[in-house]
Amino acid sequence: MTDARILKIESLEAKVGTENLDILNGVNLEIGKGEVHAIMGPNGSGKSTLAKVLAGHPGYEATAGRVLFKGQNLLELDADERSRAGIFLAFQYPVEIPGVSIANFLRTALQAHLTGAEELDIFEFSDMLTERMSMLEMDISFAERHVNDGFSGGEKKRNEILQMAVLKPTLAVMDETDSGLDIDALKRSGGAEIALELEEDGYKNWKDSELVSLSNESGVSKTA
Repeated sequence: MTDARILKIESLEAKVGTENLDILNGVNLEIGKGEVHAIMGPNGSGKSTLAKVLAGHPGYEATAGRVLFKGQNLLELDADERSRAGIFLAFQYPVEIPGVSIANFLRTALQAHLTGAEELDIFEFSDMLTERMSMLEMDISFAERHVNDGFSGGEKKRNEILQMAVLKPTLAVMDETDSGLDIDALKRSGGAEIALELEEDGYKNWKDSELVSLSNESGVSKTA
């Protein structure tokens, strides 16, 4: 039987490289194709660290454990190789890139994902970008703006979603796209009903806990 899991994290430990500060201490998580998971917890519990370790951020170092992405050891790949393999990270705080239009940025990124010497047709790309922006109900003029330059917080997040729609990754890691997910603290797995309970009551019903992993598929997600 084919393994439907696209991501398997086993006993992952990681630290902030420059500060030699341990953040992740034995994270375990499995994600199958078509599943949506939410990792929830207080500030400092390691949510953003996990996202950046998966994406290959150079400021973070995995010190133990392993991460398998479609059966491949993700930790052996550089950040650009992970991106081309199908990993996408929507940043919590996207950086500004003055002088580079969103259209050119996305065309360059998509070109880098093509195999071999295949050249991206500029007209096909333009049509595809227009279609994606229409799907997201975005004005086409948004594509001519410089990447995140002078954007509001909402515009920055929408731009991250547009990048995801264009690149169509196998696994999208979204770092607090909706900051309302942060409440108090928890360590438990479950379905979407837990998110509703947390929104209503916070984490007061659980004690001695740090992080929760939510999934729309019961029995799949393992707590971190």
